[in-house]
Amino acid sequence: MQNIRTILVATDLSEFSGRAGTRAAMLCASLNWKSVELLNVKERGLPDALGLVLKKTPTVAEAALVERAMRELRHICSLLQDNHGVRCTSTVKFGRPEAEIVARADELAVGLTVIGAHGGNFFTDLFLGNTADKLARMSKTPLLLVKNQTTEPYRRVLVPVDFSENSRRAAQMALEIAPDAHITFLHVFDVVLEEQMQYLNAAHDTIHDYHVKAAEEARLDLNKFIAGLQAGREADHRPGRHSFFRTVAFGHPGHVIYDHAKSIKADLIVMGKHGRSRFEELLLGSVSRHVIEQCFCDVLIVTGPLQLA
Repeated sequence: MQNIRTILVATDLSEFSGRAGTRAAMLCASLNWKSVELLNVKERGLPDALGLVLKKTPTVAEAALVERAMRELRHICSLLQDNHGVRCTSTVKFGRPEAEIVARADELAVGLTVIGAHGGNFFTDLFLGNTADKLARMSKTPLLLVKNQTTEPYRRVLVPVDFSENSRRAAQMALEIAPDAHITFLHVFDVVLEEQMQYLNAAHDTIHDYHVKAAEEARLDLNKFIAGLQAGREADHRPGRHSFFRTVAFGHPGHVIYDHAKSIKADLIVMGKHGRSRFEELLLGSVSRHVIEQCFCDVLIVTGPLQLA
């Protein structure tokens, strides 16, 4: 039996959030999911401040804010329904944006949360400042950060993998939401050990042999990883129309991912999220954060067990 899924779009009613809504509606239609919900979150203290300025009670000010926001949200919903044939609903909440977004995603058991990114620097914009940083850490569902104008389905997708369960979930999600894409699986093998060998003045031949062996093992592991994905989809009777490419590279993961995404003109990067411990949280602050902040394309961060439609 097919799962019925909802996509939650957190919007600040800006142009960038509009791009997120369009992408969400396109995905909802192509995946045959249930609906899109638009969520606008306003700071909890805003009615009090606005009431003082307008000489109204906080209750009156809050009602005015909700009425105005709902009018705008209903207009956006109407456009999405007309243009993409999807069911669209809207909600306004007051509170801390990241907390309200996560709570609403949990309440609806959404399959995907979508937000719009401003420009090239993810962490310096108003809506996507601290809110998005916290949301990327807190979200229990896949989180799609939309940076670009949406005109067509994803065509060139980059999936960095480290052969972990998080990577497998990210790869599954990439296959799900981009059924016609050229998908490149990228594994970056670590520079740390080689740098330490150089620091200890290990013989050049020893370092070279390590490099060659590590690259070969990485290629074998990557082939096995992709074969497992293909076998799983065939077992579930979910044949794909993907073109698979595979690349093994040496270097610092964040920089290599950025460079490779640029070289293949990726329109989406799909990454598994770590963070089950304080140590793993640092990974989001290094590789994932570097990719989110620097890359020009949309980024999907996947966490938790997937229940694909």
